Amino acid sequence: MIKFIYFICLTFLTFNFSHLEAVVMEEGEFVKQKKELVKLKKELDEFYNIKEDEYNKNQSSLDSVSIKIQKQLDEIKLVKKQNQEILDEIEQKIVSKAIKLYSKMKPKLVKAILQKKIDDGDINDVFDIMVRLKDKRVMKLLKMFDTKTSTQLMNMISEYKNKPKEEK
Repeated sequence: MIKFIYFICLTFLTFNFSHLEAVVMEEGEFVKQKKELVKLKKELDEFYNIKEDEYNKNQSSLDSVSIKIQKQLDEIKLVKKQNQEILDEIEQKIVSKAIKLYSKMKPKLVKAILQKKIDDGDINDVFDIMVRLKDKRVMKLLKMFDTKTSTQLMNMISEYKNKPKEEK
């Protein structure tokens, strides 16, 4: 009977110690996994910080390039505006000289020139010339054109004269 009790105690103790050994093993495995996770987290943090620094450098580089581009765009717009003003001034001088010439020419010659422009589809150019001529001269020219052309030009001139000064 003592042997039996001894056997039961020994079995019980062996069973409990083997279970404890398994628990200790599991805890050791857990610690090992925890260390691996901490190491992995540290590596990921370092990787993230490196990538964040790269991103910030790239972003600042892009920002500086964007600022340079905007400055160049502003300069280009300014030059374009200045060039357009020069072109407008040149065009105004050309038109005023052309108007002087048309004013000095015989009405039949002016009508022939303007009719050629109308035939070429440049009625708006003819309109631009006529609004700059004196009214008396315009009336003489309108009498020389055919009814359709005269009516079309008269309508354009009337619309132009009825517009507010800001739109002209």
